[in-house]
Amino acid sequence: MSDPRVLFPVFLDLKDKVVLVVGAGVVATRKIDELSAMGASLRVVAPRVTAEIEARASAGALTLERRAFEERDVEGAWFVLASTDDAEAQRHVADACEKARIFCIAVDDPPNASAYGGGVVRRGPVTIAISTSGEAPAVARLLRELLEQILPDEGYLDAARALRERWKADKTPMASRFGELVQAFKERSAQKP
Repeated sequence: MSDPRVLFPVFLDLKDKVVLVVGAGVVATRKIDELSAMGASLRVVAPRVTAEIEARASAGALTLERRAFEERDVEGAWFVLASTDDAEAQRHVADACEKARIFCIAVDDPPNASAYGGGVVRRGPVTIAISTSGEAPAVARLLRELLEQILPDEGYLDAARALRERWKADKTPMASRFGELVQAFKERSAQKP
């Protein structure tokens, strides 16, 4: 077994930023849903598209070009997602992104990726991402599902915010705060159904 890549974890603010999605099948549709929820400005290039993507394009929710990918398509993109079932197309997208210095997630295709998605858990403003460096997506999913089960609801964040305000007002030293935060987490977790 080869050594896994050591990745730098990062969270991207894609709001109002151009994201190019190459491919428009079922998996791409799911990824487009996620990117849309983040406020990305979506451009989709694909010769064949799902009815859902076609409907979104008709409604003006994304820009759609029904054709094969061309290297120039990456121009102006902040980020690229390659989600095709064509190995040659995936490589073409990866090469264009490398040349343009744009990060690219190549869905289920780690050799053609310069960025990797992960298992994600969201609770209000808290986001936890889990990566296996593209080597074992099922493990990332398992860990995500486990975390979803043990994390308390968003009410914990309200309690944490209230504690923070009190600590700031009382000038509570950082070293003294952790125990109280853990206790609030335990109490909130015990209330979870």
